[in-house]
Amino acid sequence: MNKRQLQEVDRTGRSVLKFHILGAAQSVTGSLFLYELFEKGKVTRFLVDAGLTVENPQADYRKRLPTGVNPADVDFVILSHAHVDHCGYLPKLIKDGFKGKVYVTPATYDLMTVILPDSGYLQEEQAKARLNRHNRQRLAARAELEGAAGDAPPKGDRNGKSPRGKNQSAGRKKVGGKQAVGAVGKAGKGAVQATAAEATAAETTANESWRFQPLYTQEQAVESLKYCHSVNYHERFAVTDTIAFTFTDAGHILGAAVVNLEIGKGSQKRTFCFTGNVGRPNMPLLRDLEPVEQADYLMLEATYGDRLHQKRDRLDALETMLLQAYERAKPRHPRFGCGVIVIPAFAVGRAQTILNDLRILMESGRMPTLPVYVDGRMTNKATDVHRKHVGILNAETQQVFAEGRDPYTTPKQYLVTEYPDSAALRRVHEEPCIIVGSSGMAAGGRIVDHLAYWLPHKQNTVMFVGFQGTGTLGQSIVRTRGERPDSVTACPDCAKTVRIKGKDVRVGATVEFLPDYSAHADYGDQLGWLRKFKRRPKQTFIVHGDDGALEGLKGHIESALNWKNVVIPHAKQVFEL
Repeated sequence: MNKRQLQEVDRTGRSVLKFHILGAAQSVTGSLFLYELFEKGKVTRFLVDAGLTVENPQADYRKRLPTGVNPADVDFVILSHAHVDHCGYLPKLIKDGFKGKVYVTPATYDLMTVILPDSGYLQEEQAKARLNRHNRQRLAARAELEGAAGDAPPKGDRNGKSPRGKNQSAGRKKVGGKQAVGAVGKAGKGAVQATAAEATAAETTANESWRFQPLYTQEQAVESLKYCHSVNYHERFAVTDTIAFTFTDAGHILGAAVVNLEIGKGSQKRTFCFTGNVGRPNMPLLRDLEPVEQADYLMLEATYGDRLHQKRDRLDALETMLLQAYERAKPRHPRFGCGVIVIPAFAVGRAQTILNDLRILMESGRMPTLPVYVDGRMTNKATDVHRKHVGILNAETQQVFAEGRDPYTTPKQYLVTEYPDSAALRRVHEEPCIIVGSSGMAAGGRIVDHLAYWLPHKQNTVMFVGFQGTGTLGQSIVRTRGERPDSVTACPDCAKTVRIKGKDVRVGATVEFLPDYSAHADYGDQLGWLRKFKRRPKQTFIVHGDDGALEGLKGHIESALNWKNVVIPHAKQVFEL
């Protein structure tokens, strides 16, 4: 606000609330939203969510806050949940000067102790990889220039001799030093070019040094956890005398919350409901998304804004696929042994759900008891966090714990934490087995090595259990278009080979796709939740989605609910509420 506007606030006593869209606008990731409350004699700034921009990591290196606002100017942060595109920017914010408190649910905090250090480690590794690649390119370019300079023969006959023979040499002696300098100048032209190119490369490296530095380190990620303050669901927490919030269950992942804000007081009070990401009804492990009855302003996610999930029994579909995979894997190949069922699954939420369902099918006798290898230190740590927070799980899961059983442990389960043990799984197996590992989209991690090893062989099965983002290895394998099928084994455009770590890998294994495990509500789920509002909001913002999903959800809300003022904001847009 300018000086005149601030003077008007002081004179009238009326507060002004500005809302800045700084991330996840017309894109899926990078959740970051700034609120500025101008009151008489003071201004309070706070963020809801601080997530990494997964689609465009370079954006996180640039200034994401508005002009004139720095991290040190932000008073506090509220995080909706522990996914990296909602919390992963926090260490960078603190690194740049933020000193306030960060409010999260207890389970979100515990998951952040797993996720943020891992994110810091990946930032460091990616920075090293960029620098190594850059140095290799520089060396290759210099070698090419030097080679070009050294290979160029002097002008002459076919044997490289001067047509003037001895006279040319005499001519050089006759003119003395000037001729010698000229000769050296021509001979050294390539070297001069190489030196100039190297100087230009060095200058480029200096100007783009940010590319070779991690956004933050593992140590800085651990340090950022000290700023967190836990707030339970349904506990109204007053941050200041004019700003308070309440977390309600979002049903998305463990600890995920809808953030219900109260900003201002008296007649100038505004309420704002920020959903973060919201889950589907009747999902395993978690409680359902809680209803919210009213809010002046509402912000919705639109990941599945133009789609409906398949309506069927999830366990039946999983059972069918696993039994078919078992039959393929059972015959022992003389060279490769029995087949393997590889399940890429996100370390937080998806892996625990899959393990729970595998346990149910095996304990009930609906499928054979197979060895299950849970591969990944992060996955196993996240499972321990789920065990810690039994009280916020659904009644069915709480009952399993009450009976002294562990919902995340199958009858024949092995935990794999160290990489050598993970590599040792790529061997001849004497019986069919299952490997569960992250990431869910095969975008990195040990699962990539497993896929490179197991994909070529027809007795193996790769089972994807959720959305596969554009550009990921998972998406390149599944290659779904339009309505996602139950299985892509026979789809006409499925990949025959995929590129993994610079090599072409043949896809001989059966590839299955089971979208039933998505943790995002579809537009039908969202409309059902919105119908519980007792009055429609003054304004509804839609973020976290691609263009089709954003427009789809907007259209469904307008046509089904007759809500007005539904907005798809663009990046850096500012609203006065």
